[in-house]
Order: sequence, then C-alpha cells, then structure tokens
Amino acid sequence: MIDKIKKFKGSEVQMEYLLTGEEHDETIMFVHGAGTNVRQFIAQHQFFSKAYKVLSVSLRGHGESTNPIMRSVAEYTMKKHRDDILEILEHLKIQSMYYVGNSAGGMIGYELVAIKPQLFKGFVTFGTTAELKYSRFVTNLIAGIDQVMLKVNPSGYYKFISKHSSKYENVQKEIYHELMMSIEAVPYFRKNLGNYSYLKVLENMDIPILLIQGELDHDINNSLKATLEIIGRSHNATVVTLAGAGHFANLDKPEEFNRIIEDFVKSK
Repeated sequence: MIDKIKKFKGSEVQMEYLLTGEEHDETIMFVHGAGTNVRQFIAQHQFFSKAYKVLSVSLRGHGESTNPIMRSVAEYTMKKHRDDILEILEHLKIQSMYYVGNSAGGMIGYELVAIKPQLFKGFVTFGTTAELKYSRFVTNLIAGIDQVMLKVNPSGYYKFISKHSSKYENVQKEIYHELMMSIEAVPYFRKNLGNYSYLKVLENMDIPILLIQGELDHDINNSLKATLEIIGRSHNATVVTLAGAGHFANLDKPEEFNRIIEDFVKSK
C-alpha cells in the first residue's frame, strides 16, 4: 500500500497522498492531525477501498510532504492546510466526499465546511473538539517545549508523546515512526491549536455529523462540553464512544473504528 503513495505539487508545497479504490464513485477522505501523516490510515485504505474511493494526505511538513519556503506559525494555520487540501481535491476532480478528521484534521474539516459545504456528504471527527480555550501563555509554553525538545532530543521526546498517546505498544511504535517524519513542522503547527472555536460552524452544519469519542482520549474528552451540547441539540449528529481507544482511535481499535465509519456512511 505504501508504494501507491503519490506526490502532488501544489502552489506552495509538494504533498504526498494516497488514493485507492479509484474505480468507485463514493469518496471517503481521512485527514490526520499534528505529527502523523498519510500512513496513519493504511488500515482504512485496506478496508474501505473494496467499496469506496479512499483518499488520505500528508499535510505540509508531515510525512514526505515538503515544508513551505518560509518557516513561521502563519504558514501552518488551519486555513493553509485547508487550501492545500482544496488543491488536491481539485486535482483529483473530487466534488463530494465523506470527511474523517483526526485531531487537527477535524479542525481543518471545519475550515473546509465553512467555505465549501457542498463538498460534504458526511462529517466525522475523532480526537477533535470544536472549541479549545487555552491561554496564550499555555499555548506558547507547549509550542516552546516542542521547539526545545525537538532540537535537543527529538527521539526521546517523541517516544514520550507516543506512550502518552496510546496504551498499545504496536501503536506507540507506529506513532513514533510517523512523528519522527514531522520534526520541523510540529512546533509551528501546534502553536495554532491552543485557542480556537468552530462552535458556530458546527451549529450551522446541515450535513450528517458523527463524533467518535475515544474512551481513553482524556485530554480531548475534558474539553468536549460545548461541542457535545451543540451535537445534542442537532437532529443529524451522533456521538459514539469507542471503548479502549485513545487519541488515535483508528490505530488503537481499527476493526471497531472501521465498522463505526461504515455504518455511518451506509446509513446516509
């Protein structure tokens, strides 16, 4: 499957992407968050490409996608990632899709919905909250720790993050491998993740919505109150809790994760 990864030269960066099941009409797109890449979704390509066109990408500075020429926080905003994805969708002539976003990938999805809702047949997030309100001090502190540790001891730092992200040793190894491919981008990217709100976007969405809540994803679960309140008032939104799964639910519990996505897509 890895050998099918291709490169696309966009207006600002060159991005790698994986497209499988090209013979099918319906498209499911998977988008990762800060630190991982297209390889996070290999199991989803293997499962869904039997019946769907499946697309995943590596965001700028992740995997083997290039970093922008200028390195700054402004070059790794959700809007920048959104525009990169729009270029790939246009290149591949994909005009509608079910979108599945993990962590910051969900935030990028909200950015896409806000300007191009006609793209979406359904919207799924996991490891994502629609609002986070860390102080500027905390946000800068996290990004500062990233920057220092990734200069001093990137391997040790990413091993620590991997162990914090999953209780499964095989998943920890996969997360670590992917994180080591994004050392330069992460400090800039994560500085954009501390203080934001997509609650209005979520409230105004008129498409089927699914939030997969990893039972062990404590950091995100502690910040979901406002998101869950809006979803609870919506006629077309659902929350599913995935037992034994953390922030990377698709890696922790791939079979259960795939069934949840499949049920969601088939029901629409």
